[in-house]
Amino acid sequence: MYISNKGWEMRKSLKILTVFVFLFFAPFFCYAGTVSTSGVTAQVIIDRVRIDINESTAKFITDSNLVVWINEAVNDIIAETGCLESGVSNVIVIENVRSYSIENTRSGVSYLAIEKAEYDIGISGATTTKSQIYDLDRVPFQNLKYGHEKEFKGDPKCYAEWYNSLYIWPIPGSAQSGNTIYVYRSLVPSGVTSGTSVIELPSYFNDAIMNYAKAKCYYKLEKTRQGDYWMAQYLRNLKVRSINIMRRDVIKTNE
Repeated sequence: MYISNKGWEMRKSLKILTVFVFLFFAPFFCYAGTVSTSGVTAQVIIDRVRIDINESTAKFITDSNLVVWINEAVNDIIAETGCLESGVSNVIVIENVRSYSIENTRSGVSYLAIEKAEYDIGISGATTTKSQIYDLDRVPFQNLKYGHEKEFKGDPKCYAEWYNSLYIWPIPGSAQSGNTIYVYRSLVPSGVTSGTSVIELPSYFNDAIMNYAKAKCYYKLEKTRQGDYWMAQYLRNLKVRSINIMRRDVIKTNE
């Protein structure tokens, strides 16, 4: 179907207006969403993309191409959002020990990053007591002792990562031995290697994956304008879902 330049510009303006309205009102009705994976396979994404690019059977775009691009999108989304979360891991502190291995696998998949670490001072009773559990400050490894140089031993105040190990400071003493650090991590995906691979992302990122794949399709077909459009849609999906559904924006607190 032919669309004149004027018609194309009108459609473009309407889409921009729609995006503006959504971004303006979204914060008022969106809540933190689940990170449970959707369970769909890559083939579902492939079929949807083929419908959108009007290539139901492989002519210029192969399924192998789409598998590679879907895998790229999945890895990029997880790296940007940390949405592949693990359950909390408990690290039991030991007297005079400042480093603890956190190298861990989940179905053969290593962790991506530590998102947060909490320290339980070990007081018996309800863990809702304000002083019972507190966040450890994350610092660069080079500055592990910064601000706490005089506290050689005691309850840990900060932590750093180095070579799959968690380093804490101050170093636990006998009074702290047996206490717990709760570690929250994001994971790396198993990877999309075929049409039967399961997408390890929440369902609200499916549109983002499809938009990324469509952009790569058009780039391969040397249709840069369409490629740029769908890549912009991908980035918009990623930002909106991260902030308004996952709530990955940082909320400042008064201290």
